[in-house]
Amino acid sequence: MKELLAALPCFNHVESITAITSGLSQHCFKINADNNVYFAKTTAGEIETKVALSAAKQGFSPEVIYYNQHWLVTRFIHADNLALASFNNTDKSNINKNSIEKNSIAVKLMWQCHQLEIKPAKLAPERLINELINKLQCSLQQKKELLSYAKSILNSLNLTNSLVCCHGDLNFSNILLDQKKHAWLVDYECACLAPAEYDLAMFIAVNNIAKERIAVIVKQYESSFHLLKVDSQQLNNYLSFSYFINSLWYKQAHQKQNNATLLGLYQQQWQKFISS
Repeated sequence: MKELLAALPCFNHVESITAITSGLSQHCFKINADNNVYFAKTTAGEIETKVALSAAKQGFSPEVIYYNQHWLVTRFIHADNLALASFNNTDKSNINKNSIEKNSIAVKLMWQCHQLEIKPAKLAPERLINELINKLQCSLQQKKELLSYAKSILNSLNLTNSLVCCHGDLNFSNILLDQKKHAWLVDYECACLAPAEYDLAMFIAVNNIAKERIAVIVKQYESSFHLLKVDSQQLNNYLSFSYFINSLWYKQAHQKQNNATLLGLYQQQWQKFISS
């Protein structure tokens, strides 16, 4: 794979290629070449590249240097991801402020993503759920039970109202905060056209945000968008959907990798789904 990267026409002289192993999905690399530093990842498809290009033009995603059907190469951002970023807060009061600040940064980036005029493929909840269930190693009875849960979830979702370009996986680890405190949104692998409530719900779910903080996040989003009122019922419905598909994804990934972290994430999301 490194040989394929080194052969890309955007590089003249490649000094080093280092795998980045912190992610849970696509293969990612840091590349030192031509006296510059780049980030390269295998792409999930044309949609990811198009949204990354659009977001880069708006200045909240890294500049795209090169892309083809297999690779997306961008400028490397020297930064911590938001999950690891510290705002020098230590006591309990400041830890709460720290959380609010992180949420505020994330919600602003979400809003900017929703302003993009590009229209990726529409979210397809039923197809997504079926694909995840089919990949699971479980009995036919267990799959029937999961499909029963899915039917109830799908009947509650609304995909006919205003749709926006959603990031689809606004995990704090997909937000980079550089030394100048500029925030960058990356990884559009799950980008789709969907209601804003879906992106808000997935953001809350994937970051395991406490229920009591949801109202503040909604207020932050509404104050950014001005004209949009978040539908609280649809937000709750998409929260159930997000917890459900996240638990399926983590369980399937754990079965494949036998990773204790993935098992813990599966259990966390499943419990959230059951109690939602």
